[in-house]
Amino acid sequence: MQVISVFNHAGGVAKTSTVRDLGYVLADLGFNVLLIDLDPQANLTRWLGVEGEITLAETVHPAIVAGDEEARVLPEPRRVHGFGLIPATLGLAVLEREIISIVMGIIRLREAVRKLEGYDFVLIDSPPSLGQLSALAVVAADSVVVPVPTNRKGLDGIPTVVRMVREYRSAAPDLKIALFVLTQHDRRTRHDRDSLDVIRSELPAVAPVSRPLNSRPAIYSDTQVRGVPVPVYAPGSASDIEIREVADELLAALGVDRP
Repeated sequence: MQVISVFNHAGGVAKTSTVRDLGYVLADLGFNVLLIDLDPQANLTRWLGVEGEITLAETVHPAIVAGDEEARVLPEPRRVHGFGLIPATLGLAVLEREIISIVMGIIRLREAVRKLEGYDFVLIDSPPSLGQLSALAVVAADSVVVPVPTNRKGLDGIPTVVRMVREYRSAAPDLKIALFVLTQHDRRTRHDRDSLDVIRSELPAVAPVSRPLNSRPAIYSDTQVRGVPVPVYAPGSASDIEIREVADELLAALGVDRP
C-alpha cells in the first residue's frame, strides 16, 4: 500500500483537483484506491458529488481522538466513481486544537491508515496551511506529491514546502517527495513559460517533475459544479490525457507497475 499526501501550504494551487483526478485515474487503471479528505473546507468531498450532512463519525475524527486504541480506526468509506472516500466536514476543524492535547496525536492517522487492508493507494488531501491537520496528513504518508503552479506563486512556495517535509521526517523518517506536479500552466504567457523553465532546471535535484497540467478554467470549474473528476467529465480530452500521463509519471516515480 502506497500512502500519499498531496501537500502545499498555499491555497489555490490545484491540490484538491490533483487528488481527485489522480485518484480516479489510478482506480480506472485497476488499483484499489482510497481518498481521504482532511480539509474542513471539504472541497474534495463536494467535488466528488457528495452532498448532504456529514457527521464527524464519518470522517477521520474518531481514529484520531478515541481513547481506546482499538477504536482508533477509520470509518467505512463511501464509494464514489470507483474508489473509496472518507469525507470531510467543517466540524473537522476541531482537530486543530484537539491534537495538541493528545500525546503523540500527530501520528494517529499514520497508525490508523496502516491498519487498512486491501488498498493499493491511499491519497490524502491536506488543508492549505501549516497547521496541525496538514502535519497529520503529511506524517501519515510514505510519499508527498506537491502541486506547483507554473508562476511566481508556485516558485515562491517551494522552499517552505521542502523545509516542512524535512521537518515532518522527525515523525516519519522515510518520508520523501515523490513528485512535483505542475499545475495551472498557461503556455500563452511568457511568465508561465519562464517559470516552467526555472522549475525544470532546479526542482529535479529534489524530486521528479511532472509534465504540466495546462490551465483550462472552463473544464475544471464545470467538474467542480458537477461533482465529477475531469476524466469522467471530458473523457479523451487534452485534460484527460494530461492527467493520465501524470499518473503514469507518479507510478514511475514510485516504482509501481500498472496492474
